[in-house]
Amino acid sequence: MRRLSLLIAIIALVACESSKTLSDGTMLGVMTTGQLPTVIIDGKDYRLAPGARIVGANNSSVTPNQVPPGSKVRYRVDSSGQVTQVWILPAGQ
Repeated sequence: MRRLSLLIAIIALVACESSKTLSDGTMLGVMTTGQLPTVIIDGKDYRLAPGARIVGANNSSVTPNQVPPGSKVRYRVDSSGQVTQVWILPAGQ
């Protein structure tokens, strides 16, 4: 039963990765910081919203200049197109 649950979870993740938008409104991408407050996700420039939070793979707060270039991330954008939250995914995901 556990293997079946794991298989279903993997299939769901693969399906979400292809669309890049997850059911909770977050998206997956590859992020590099530009000149602050700009970040580049999948080659597109975004502006960090005031008070935007970036959380590292170990669940600690990270400043934009500490984000390694080319980091796989999960992120949320507000209605004005600014990035409000970023979660850095562990390597290998």
